Parts: sequence; structure tokens; C-alpha cells
Amino acid sequence: MNTSDGFRFFLINDKKNRVREMFFSKAMVFTASGSLIALVLGLGGFLFSSLSDAQYDLKVLSLKNQNKELVRVMEDMKIRLDDAEVKLTELVMQDGALRVYADLPAVDNNVRALGTGGAVNDYAQDYGDLIPFTDLNLNSLESNLSNLGREITLQLNSYEQIYSKLTQDVERLRLTPSIKPVNRGYLTSSFGVRPDPWTQKMRMHHGQDFGVLSGTPVYATADGIVKSRKGSTGYGNTVIIDHGYGIKTIYAHLSRYVAKPGEEVKRGDLIAYSGNTGRSTGPHLHYEVRANNIPINPRHYFLTDNIEL
Repeated sequence: MNTSDGFRFFLINDKKNRVREMFFSKAMVFTASGSLIALVLGLGGFLFSSLSDAQYDLKVLSLKNQNKELVRVMEDMKIRLDDAEVKLTELVMQDGALRVYADLPAVDNNVRALGTGGAVNDYAQDYGDLIPFTDLNLNSLESNLSNLGREITLQLNSYEQIYSKLTQDVERLRLTPSIKPVNRGYLTSSFGVRPDPWTQKMRMHHGQDFGVLSGTPVYATADGIVKSRKGSTGYGNTVIIDHGYGIKTIYAHLSRYVAKPGEEVKRGDLIAYSGNTGRSTGPHLHYEVRANNIPINPRHYFLTDNIEL
């Protein structure tokens, strides 16, 4: 029961016919209630904190497991990136050759280096606790990807320039020797000074000799007009094609003609058959390229260095 200065309770035991009185002052009740509330709040806060820490640990563990898979994927990307960089290096080399062929200046090394480097995000510092041990450097990977993107953009621009130039020079390219005159055989004598097969004295050999059997098809190495065919010199039966721009090609020691003087031919057209005519020690084709009547090494006009045909 409630009294003016506290709370009085009576406990009655019917079996023993006893009555026990208990009195709690208001101050005591308020103190006990406050302690109980503080205990409940403290226990609740502890449980909530423990639960939050457990959830955080589980979340971190999940992220670490996910990042293990992410690192595996990124390591695979690194391998592919390295392969792409190797292929890009090959493209750069081909780009240099094509620019020579298109009569364009080489891309300056300073231009290729322009824009490389620069600031990258420090992922290792931000996420180091979540990334498992690995040799992979995220900053380096990002930098390499950025540089590769710039290189590809530069290479695409270069190829567009080459394509534009070659498109404008289609006629000149059609008239430029660029293939071998026979599809089989071996290179038996190169352009340059050599012992004369008849006198053994050193003298200039103005073309290339291809060892082929008599009757091997001989093809025009570029578009042009058959200027002449004759057989009264040491070259034996010979076809000369005028390609314009001061370029001529000579095919010597032939066994039979196909193309006629004044006839227009295309690159790859059959013009004659090889033989052993004129000043020749055996069946072969002698082939020359002349620019303004000056002999030029025919190999400079081949798109492959493979001497076996």
C-alpha cells in the first residue's frame, strides 16, 4: 500500500497465521528503479555494440573474400594488358614501315611520350586492409591502362593519316613494284658486286636471280605498260615494263613471251615464262628494278624478306 513517505507491503502466511510487514521508502524505490533502468540500458547498449561489431567483422570478411576473387581477375587482366602492350609495340613497328611506304614522316618519340604518366588514385592506401597479399600493384595497373589507352588513340590517329595518304596515292601504289616476279624457286644471286659467272672477275650485279625451272610463270610486279621485249642482248629474251614515275622493271633470260609491247598489265598478270636464254649459266630469272635508269635493289620493293618462295 502507498503511504505518505513510502510503500508498505504485507506478506500473509495462512498456514502459520503470520503477517509480515515490508516498508520501502520513496527514495529507495526511485533509486532501485533508476539502477534497474541503467542496468537494462547498459546491457542493451553492450548487446547492440557487440552485434554491430560482429556484423562489421562479417562484412569485412565478406569483402575480403570478394576481393580475393577480384585480385584473381585483375591479375588475369594484367597478363592480358602485358600481351596487349607487346602487340601494340608490334603495331608501332608496322606503323613505322607503313609511314615509309606512304612517304610520311615517322611519329616523333616526344609525341608518343606526350601525356604519359600523371596522377593516379592511391588505391593501395585506401583499400590496403581489404586487399590480400599479392604482387599486383593497383596504381601501376591503372597507370598502364591509362598509357595504353593513349597509345591506342595515337596509333588509330596515325593509321587514319596513313590511310588518308595511301588513298590519295592509290595510283602511285598500283604502279610501285611490291611483289616477287615468280611464286616458286630460290634467290640464287643478290643485288651487288659478285664474281662474274663467265669471267670470275668482280662486277656489279644489277638485279636478283631466282633459281627456277624453265617454263616457270613470270608475273608483273606492278601495274604498267610493256615498253619492249627483245632477245638480242646478254639478257636473252627480255620484257621491260614502264610503271611511270621513272620506275621500270626488267625480266630477263625468258623462254617465251606472253605480254606484248604497248600492252597495259596489272600487278600479278602473267607476262612471260622463265628460261635460259642469253648470257646464262642455267635456268633462272634475272629481275631488276630501275629508278630513272639507276638500278635499285629489288628487295627494297618486296613486302617480305623471305628468300624462299
